[in-house]
Amino acid sequence: MRNIRQRLGVRHRLRDPTKVKNDAQLRWWVEQWHPVIEAGGFNPGDVLELLDGEPAEADYLARRWQHARAEVVRVLREAAIEDPGFFEGKVVVDIGPGPLGFPDACPARVSIGVDPLAEAYRRSGLMIPDSPAIYLSTGGEAIPLLSSSVDVVLARNSLDFVDDPDRVLREAKRVLAPGGTLIALFDVDSTPSPREPHRLTNERVRGSLSGMNVVREHSWTQPFGHDGHRVVLVARKGAGSGP
Repeated sequence: MRNIRQRLGVRHRLRDPTKVKNDAQLRWWVEQWHPVIEAGGFNPGDVLELLDGEPAEADYLARRWQHARAEVVRVLREAAIEDPGFFEGKVVVDIGPGPLGFPDACPARVSIGVDPLAEAYRRSGLMIPDSPAIYLSTGGEAIPLLSSSVDVVLARNSLDFVDDPDRVLREAKRVLAPGGTLIALFDVDSTPSPREPHRLTNERVRGSLSGMNVVREHSWTQPFGHDGHRVVLVARKGAGSGP
């Protein structure tokens, strides 16, 4: 029995940490998020407030679209962007969107979701069908887009989930066109977990954005996760910046 426990312990230690993280992430969406929407609710529960109190739709897919539209409003408010048409006519990339629907409802000229679990979400029935958004089932560490080809990059509650947050931020800076905007929302000083293995700080995130101008920074006491606190950084790529 002792040998069996030892072998199981070795197998656990040898498991690919990325697979452990991705499996835990997929389980959360399938087992905790999706059932709430199926049962007629929203997760988080403030969707209808963000939509100026419109009533919840009875149909599941219609509620998914309500959720998606609310995420666009949420990002604008969190980033203190007062122009409701800020995303219109632009190329927008959302790193790690999950199936919440921001890329689907974003009124961009081209809206792209970059998420290594996108195909797994599709297989699990979590994606919104017939969406105009493009999803790339890949990590944000190597975005398959040309340098200086994107107007806005969003990374909302995803930097502590990725494999390499610093590399993701460098990629965001690379794909942004001069004058482009990065909106990053993340928890600082949170306790790492299998789903969220990174402990972020303002200094670490800012260090990966060298050459960009942080035009807005705000923090909340309420974190995305269990501890730490939430921060938003809005940064612009300089007109003379290279890729």
